[in-house]
Amino acid sequence: MEQNVKAIARPATSRSLREAIHNARLDEAERIDLTADRRDGEIARLELLKAELETVFADIPAQDDRFNLALVPSRPARLWIDLFTYVAIDDGSGAYLFIRNSESGRRTLFSTINVADMADRITDHMAREIVRRQRLETALLEPSPRENIVMQTETSAPRMGVVLSAFVVGLLTGAAGLFAAVWLSVP
Repeated sequence: MEQNVKAIARPATSRSLREAIHNARLDEAERIDLTADRRDGEIARLELLKAELETVFADIPAQDDRFNLALVPSRPARLWIDLFTYVAIDDGSGAYLFIRNSESGRRTLFSTINVADMADRITDHMAREIVRRQRLETALLEPSPRENIVMQTETSAPRMGVVLSAFVVGLLTGAAGLFAAVWLSVP
């Protein structure tokens, strides 16, 4: 205890700003090295996942252009699956995070440490999206039963009479408008 008191009571023999700056630079270099190592580790893990998914992306139908496997070494590094979904590495746990951006914000769809589990989940997500789009396209191409009834009633109605009556009404309306414009412009 007495030694501590003497150490506190004694002024420092040398205070050097140059040494303090040197020590601060060393601390910063160590912190940057740790950050760079962690970032390199994230990119390496995402490259492993990308390698797992390359065969899945090779099986995508040629007409489907929604999916694009792209590793972006940003901060945080992201492996993009499509326009709205990507995989990132969690800073705290180191787990893979399957994230979807939407109007209401980001949502984590799945989280795991295992590469194979994440690849399976992404494959399942892609398959569901392909089926959903095919179902929507089929619904747009096939007329509904109500549209069939409307189309049948329209084909049975006389079309020439409707067109002729619309022409006559338009001609009379135009003539009345022209007559009114002339009448109001003459003093």
